Amino acid sequence: MAFTIRSLKIRDQILLVTLPPLFVLLCAVALFFYAYWSATNAERSVIQSEQSVVRGESFLRHATEASMAVWGFLCTHNKDVLAPYDKDVTEGLADLIALTDLEAADPTQLQETIRIRAEFDQMQRQWALPAIEKVRGGGEFDATAFMLDGEARLAVIRSQVVKLRKQDEDRNVNEMVGAEKVIRHMLVVGVSLAVLLAVILVTLTGIVTRMIVVPVLQLIRASEQVGRGDFAPVLPPMVNNEFGVLSRSFSNMTTALHREREEIAALNRFSEAVTQCTSEIEVYDLVLHSLKERFQPRQVVIFKLNAAENFLEAAATLVPLTQDVGAWPVIEEPHNCKAVRTGRSFVVNDVKIEPLCPSKFVLPSEGSYYCGPLIAGGIIIGSVRMEAAKDLWTPERQRLLESYLSGAASALSNLRLLDRMKQQANIDMLTGLYNRRFLEDYARKLFAIARRREQPVGMIMLDLDHFKSFNDLYGHEIGDRMLRHFAKTVTSSMRETNLAARYGGEEFVVILPDTSAKSCVLVAERIRNAVMSMVVPSNTEKPLPQLTVSMGVAAFPTHGQTLEEVIQASDKALYQSKHNGRNRVTVASEEEATTG
Repeated sequence: MAFTIRSLKIRDQILLVTLPPLFVLLCAVALFFYAYWSATNAERSVIQSEQSVVRGESFLRHATEASMAVWGFLCTHNKDVLAPYDKDVTEGLADLIALTDLEAADPTQLQETIRIRAEFDQMQRQWALPAIEKVRGGGEFDATAFMLDGEARLAVIRSQVVKLRKQDEDRNVNEMVGAEKVIRHMLVVGVSLAVLLAVILVTLTGIVTRMIVVPVLQLIRASEQVGRGDFAPVLPPMVNNEFGVLSRSFSNMTTALHREREEIAALNRFSEAVTQCTSEIEVYDLVLHSLKERFQPRQVVIFKLNAAENFLEAAATLVPLTQDVGAWPVIEEPHNCKAVRTGRSFVVNDVKIEPLCPSKFVLPSEGSYYCGPLIAGGIIIGSVRMEAAKDLWTPERQRLLESYLSGAASALSNLRLLDRMKQQANIDMLTGLYNRRFLEDYARKLFAIARRREQPVGMIMLDLDHFKSFNDLYGHEIGDRMLRHFAKTVTSSMRETNLAARYGGEEFVVILPDTSAKSCVLVAERIRNAVMSMVVPSNTEKPLPQLTVSMGVAAFPTHGQTLEEVIQASDKALYQSKHNGRNRVTVASEEEATTG
């Protein structure tokens, strides 16, 4: 991958962008020290030049005074005149030594100083000292020639000192000029560096803005987008630095939020759909579809708890069960299911390692499974087992699945409660048969179907003989008992496709789909005979008298085109049975039906 500044960590980016101004600053500091060093050298050179000039002038003065002392001694032969000579020679030599030290840095001027000292020493050895000795010895000599020779020698020394001073002055001037040039150059370079530093700072400010501020602004805008529900925000590049880490973390967080939002939306859709289901089978189908869509399982088994018979039955499955359990898909002991026994979920993330459910009902041979109870109102009504890949069941997935199961359990409980309420509204509480309202609703629908299909519908109207007198004689408790036994006798004497209902008091009606009046008579006779054989316990030593029943038979469309007409025809036939002596079956006549 190509190297870019953006891919560096923030501290490395900051270090990188601070290097140019730091380099410029170091250059400025170096130039400052160079200027300071140059100025110091120039000052030192000027001082040395000034000292050299002073020492040169001092040396010339002492050399001249020493020569004057010798000339005066030659002219006057007075020792007092010669007295300053030694002092001036000594101080002159001291000046030469100091001058030599001052000119030591410049080889040319050092050589010049050495020549001056040599000339001075030679002047003393060859001119001053011999002249003094001759005067002291009283010898004859040409004083004028000596004086001219001394003057010539002194002139040579003076010219050399003047030359040396001129060199010092020239060097001083050159040092000053050089220092001025350095200062001017420093001023130009300083201004240039300042401008360069300003340009670099402006440029780096833009770079820092792009590298630091821009990703921050992108993250802020991305947060606002996610807050508005847009889960596809523009994020900073996922490079290998802190902003890359933030970008990846933000992306993962956004993906998790999006997934969670989708799961919540799917769960809400499921909750809304499951509340609209009108049957348990519809709830099972919706649960299977939703779980398959959200979890991609291999198998889902929904168990329904039959509390009356104490077993768990596989009510619905995603994949058909094997033949060995398909005919009787039952867990005979509900407590063998851990989810039902404990009321909590039971999870196996690897069936090859972890202990399995003791129910042993078609357990998977690989992968994992989750078994959770269906609980509504604190009562367990079943369980759901879902099989999937190994290690699928994270705490998050378990919580999501439990939300689905909770919604399904509530829907199933509501449907069963609604069924019970419907039954209570349609069932006669004393006999357990359907009541008159349900009978009329059912019969109208049945007549409409029979009319389209051109099929008959039979009706039997039943009435217990002398029941009112019997009820008054033995009491209502015995009367109610006899009505219950009568209802059981009627239902046991007819087919399951037929429907028996309590029409009112001791009157009952049996509806027989796709049955003619002739066939209805056979059923009615079977009921009449069963009632005659019915024994109702009295709870006393005296047995209860035998009951009989009178019946009237009519059929659609023979005896009427509407429910009311058929009921009226069967009621007339019942009245005819009563009139003819009771305990008999009478079929309505077609003539009466037509005239009626």
